[in-house]
Amino acid sequence: MSLLYYKKVYVMAPYKYATGGIELSHQLVDYLRNEGKEAFIFYISLTTNKMVTDDNQVTEAYKKYNITVANYIEDEPINVVVIPEAFIKMIPCFKKAQICIWWMSVENALFWNGNFGDLYRHANGWRQKANLIKKQFGRLVKLNKSVWKITCKFFGHEYYEPTNPFPNNYSMAKLLKEDYRLYHFYQATYIQQFLYSQRFDRILRLTDYINPEILKNINGSVRKENIILYNPAKGLYYTKKLMKVMQGYRFIPLQGFTRDQLNHLFDKAKLYIDFGPFPGKDRLPREAAIHNCCVITGRFGASGFFEDVPVYGKYKFDMLHANYYEIKHRIDEVFANYENCIKDFAYMRESILMEQTNFHQEVKNIFG
Repeated sequence: MSLLYYKKVYVMAPYKYATGGIELSHQLVDYLRNEGKEAFIFYISLTTNKMVTDDNQVTEAYKKYNITVANYIEDEPINVVVIPEAFIKMIPCFKKAQICIWWMSVENALFWNGNFGDLYRHANGWRQKANLIKKQFGRLVKLNKSVWKITCKFFGHEYYEPTNPFPNNYSMAKLLKEDYRLYHFYQATYIQQFLYSQRFDRILRLTDYINPEILKNINGSVRKENIILYNPAKGLYYTKKLMKVMQGYRFIPLQGFTRDQLNHLFDKAKLYIDFGPFPGKDRLPREAAIHNCCVITGRFGASGFFEDVPVYGKYKFDMLHANYYEIKHRIDEVFANYENCIKDFAYMRESILMEQTNFHQEVKNIFG
């Protein structure tokens, strides 16, 4: 027995973009269609915030999936529209259909739907709050055209017409008023707890899984080396501070590599570190673990929940009050006793291998 009774399912995704969350939307449609359901992707242009109605081509990266593109939504009570959390400002576009918000993150929802107050209240520590204030000030300057003209001229930039970065200002308070007609899917326990804290109703688990092709590209014969991998796009402030106390150690940023090169780096490295915000269950730590890397994280967002990032506490650090020499000591232990330390990540690897099966069962529970 399924939760929803419906005829068609429409799943929203950004137009011609490829990320983990966007792939997940395509994976949902793929699974539903393979189960005989009428399911469609519909694309939203990030430049116009409107539905793409003149292109029925699947984004190149996802043509491997069983996908049909919808250029029109039948906004009827018998149909379901699934909206990623970054696009909740699109909810008013649908008046009759059953609306499901798929929360793949918290911070992305707060940022892309344009409410500074929600972002500020959710920020971790004074540094993040200060950065938000700085960014908000920059946005306000842009909104004042005369000030923006002077700013552009001063810095030698060509003037362009400013746009409102917060066109809808879609706050959690505004969303709560729509909650009587919403279903909420959460990708991580961290997100579930956030949704409960906002007093939303009808909250259901619909998580994700890493691309199965990654699981086929593990070379266990590669000799492990004392290499520390990190994502330079997330938590770099903390990573740089760690580097200062670990001069002479080999840190490699994961950027500019092909898929094959990335697989080889994971196979070769003993450790992956990630002090990022973890707005949901991030994929890179899971990819690292499946390649038999040990994993060290902060305790921000989902990384603070064992259900989301099943890494033992001794490998997690409160980065707002971190002793970087303690982190260095843990890394030295991983390098010196890798064969023993990697056993601590057996449960994490087993959990990752079960993700696709769990995802399919969760889809069945909701969609039948």
